[in-house]
Amino acid sequence: MTTRAYGLVVASLSLLAACAPRAAGPAAATQADTAAVNGVRQQEVTALSTGDTTLAYMADDILIMPPNEPAVVGIPAARAWFGGLLRQFRASVAYTSTKVAFGGDLAVEQYTGTLTLTPVAGGQPTTEVFKGLHVYRRDAGGVWKMVQDIWNSNTAPAAGH
Repeated sequence: MTTRAYGLVVASLSLLAACAPRAAGPAAATQADTAAVNGVRQQEVTALSTGDTTLAYMADDILIMPPNEPAVVGIPAARAWFGGLLRQFRASVAYTSTKVAFGGDLAVEQYTGTLTLTPVAGGQPTTEVFKGLHVYRRDAGGVWKMVQDIWNSNTAPAAGH
């Protein structure tokens, strides 16, 4: 599909969505919801920086889509993926901007940040500037958990990739 055709499809779908009749929307997010989602994000930051692969902030059916790799589905696979990363690198993540939209028991967060990876075996750290989306879900007990995480780098891939 050409870029122009893709743009027309996106514009058409956006127009349809904007003109569609709307049912009464969910109640606005409370301060507690916002604080809870911010807390989940902070749990992720702490887990990465400490090497904690319990991933308590993630839902059992987590879907992770790291750049240039297959999707990672479920807590066991996520633990294996993060464990592999953290055996090779000490990680430090910093979110530079976040914007969260709530809809009932779901929240979608658009974010930007930096990820610094320092090789455990020694060597120079590398820092990536990235952007992505988190999706959170409130469970039956009222606890917010991350259910999806997709991100990619702002750096163009090397030629030939």
